[in-house]
Amino acid sequence: MFNKEWEILLVDDDPDVLAVSKLAMRSFTVYDIPLKIHTCTSKAEAIEFLNTKQALMPTLAVAFIDVVMETDEAGLELCQYIREVLKNRVVQLYVRTGQPGVAPERAVIDRYDINGYFSKVETTENKLYSLTKSGVRQYYWTVTATSYLALTGFLATTIGSRAALAALIQQVLDGAFVERDGTPNQSYADISIGVVFDDQVVGSVGLDKDSVLSLRDRLNEEPGVPFGEAGDKYFVDDRHMFIKVAAQPGVSPAYVVAQTRFRQPEFYVDTTYNALALEAALWNKST
Repeated sequence: MFNKEWEILLVDDDPDVLAVSKLAMRSFTVYDIPLKIHTCTSKAEAIEFLNTKQALMPTLAVAFIDVVMETDEAGLELCQYIREVLKNRVVQLYVRTGQPGVAPERAVIDRYDINGYFSKVETTENKLYSLTKSGVRQYYWTVTATSYLALTGFLATTIGSRAALAALIQQVLDGAFVERDGTPNQSYADISIGVVFDDQVVGSVGLDKDSVLSLRDRLNEEPGVPFGEAGDKYFVDDRHMFIKVAAQPGVSPAYVVAQTRFRQPEFYVDTTYNALALEAALWNKST
């Protein structure tokens, strides 16, 4: 939700195709965030690029890959490498070919874990736009869902301990947004987020505790949208996200506040709310 750019990879052995694609995509945005386009001219170059840019892999959103390069199936082998060797299941892979008879569409879809297949004849600017937009959205949803699913498993290890729960939340925020040397993750920008239980800030990045509480109090004044149980609500605009879990029997009041780069989609708000509600229940039952 703090991406400053969406990472896109184009792989094709025809320099004209790469040039035309980059030109067509130069002004594309998704959630008003621009693209950062990387290009490779072969399967081998793409593998070397991906292996030397390990930090890129979790943030690579979409790849458009030519089928016929060094060999008739080089592009398909690259897709297989990304999925099976690099274990990247979130990047959206679109295969395109100038020779559809070499790799029939149904056979490709059945055999390879790709998200779409189209011929170069179909590669209009509108086609690239729609695939890029839908691909980034699906990538964002997949990353969100898998991240919160993993968090649920870790939360089980904190049952009974507020200190352990707070430490986990801060660790998750640091792992997502901060490099090992303590500097901000360069894939993100303007990182400002805080998590509050009762009046205790249990995790934050980019904001000190007083700023988190001040932002919470200010956004809590917004009418917001009712959500979940009575008293729960959320508020989002182009620069903020606020989610509240109200105090209830067995549940502590809890909040997520964030200053964002774009208006968060409903699926992100829903998923964050569900995670926060679970954490609020665990916090209430812990000491």
